[in-house]
Amino acid sequence: MQSTGSFPTLIRTIRCRVKAKAAKYVCIFLVLVGALLQLYPVSSLNRCHVSLQGANVAVLMYGQARTLNRTHCSITEHIITPLLRASHKVHVFVHGELDGDSWQYHAYLEQLSQRGVRYQIDMRGLSGAAPQCSMALDEKYERRIGRVVKEGASYGAELLTRHKYRESVNSHRKKFEETEGIAFDAIILARPDVVYTSSLPPLCVLDNNIVHAPPWQPYGGINDRFLVARSGPAVDHYLGLYTGLCDKGFVTRLPRRWWKGMNSERIYAWWMRQGGFQVETWLMKKFVFYRLRRSATLAESPDSDFGQHKGATIFNSKYNPSSVPWSSVLKNLTLCPPLSSN
Repeated sequence: MQSTGSFPTLIRTIRCRVKAKAAKYVCIFLVLVGALLQLYPVSSLNRCHVSLQGANVAVLMYGQARTLNRTHCSITEHIITPLLRASHKVHVFVHGELDGDSWQYHAYLEQLSQRGVRYQIDMRGLSGAAPQCSMALDEKYERRIGRVVKEGASYGAELLTRHKYRESVNSHRKKFEETEGIAFDAIILARPDVVYTSSLPPLCVLDNNIVHAPPWQPYGGINDRFLVARSGPAVDHYLGLYTGLCDKGFVTRLPRRWWKGMNSERIYAWWMRQGGFQVETWLMKKFVFYRLRRSATLAESPDSDFGQHKGATIFNSKYNPSSVPWSSVLKNLTLCPPLSSN
């Protein structure tokens, strides 16, 4: 009787083991798929069919100069120089905040002009965002940000002011196109307060209904710290976020994430969907940079762990595609001479 009773148990045991093994392989398969998607997102399947040579390229810089005095070498090496080597005609547009650091923009642009780069600069006093719009954005923004800003301050106002500068510098670019009778083949939106560690990849003939962003650190949306696009409706929509949120009332339509709140990356992804435009990441798959704060070393940067690949796997948001050692990044930064304030 005992041997008869143990047979069904044996069968059940074998079935359970088979199911467990199958589940294990399914999990491994899903992990591998996730890894591949992180390395080669769907949009990365696209390729550059026609490369740009001798094109009109606009570089847009905006807001406070912040740490440009220390990051300018990386901007020149990894953005401006590759563009000039490809015989592109580079024009830099700056719309910045007139403060104690604004001299850095003037000094840097004068340096670039010696290499044949044309530029336009407009520096003005701080123009804040609409208070009601700021309050509405704060209500839907990430809860954790309240621990970062000073008591009584509005992060929504700070973020919207940044969007306002982005929109303004794009307006300068559009006016230049109208005056000169040209359309820029490529537009690059670059922050002045980041250390670039890899060179901008060769540019392609781009679709004006698509914008290109780095694939890393999307945080549920799209990386909003750098952009490449062609002159046209997609880039104008992307850079028109302030008007969309505040003047057209889209801030009231932002979806709520009751348990956490929205972040900038999610807002940009949502905004691009509202316009029906596509964001692709294949162009800048390995284009990496790190934020550099005032009165702080790069080792104290919020991107320090990211730069050192801490906690990173190829299928999470901490994955860093850069092959440049963190020690080399730190060393190169120390070798950059300060801008001349004369």
